[in-house]
Amino acid sequence: MAESQRLFAVTISAKRKPGMDEDAYHKYISQTHAGHLKHLLVKNRIVDYTMQHNTSGLMKDIDQLFPNLSSVNHSPYDGFITIVFRDMQDYINVKNDPHYLSVVNPDHANFADGPSTMMSFGWFERHVAGGQLVEG
Repeated sequence: MAESQRLFAVTISAKRKPGMDEDAYHKYISQTHAGHLKHLLVKNRIVDYTMQHNTSGLMKDIDQLFPNLSSVNHSPYDGFITIVFRDMQDYINVKNDPHYLSVVNPDHANFADGPSTMMSFGWFERHVAGGQLVEG
């Protein structure tokens, strides 16, 4: 078993820009925006970068997943993006990188509803990785 370590994580509860088509939003963040960001994250030795896409198509069937609950609160967010850093300094380095400042950050205006998007910061721990238990 591998040993878990405390890592710094940023999770973005993302909302798409008003008027933007849902499919166009998911395609944009997966291809265009992630394309702007991935190489920068690798350069800075980031641990993990994931996206969870919440779509209306999936949400319409969510009650089937929880048939014993009287109601299920649907998330108002279009996606959740988690980036795991070795430490807080790695996050600061990414945010101060010229590519982030000139390409990645301005790109948010093309797809994101900034005022409705929420961010959380905290330490990240892994309990299962690659189908194996991770000891903490």
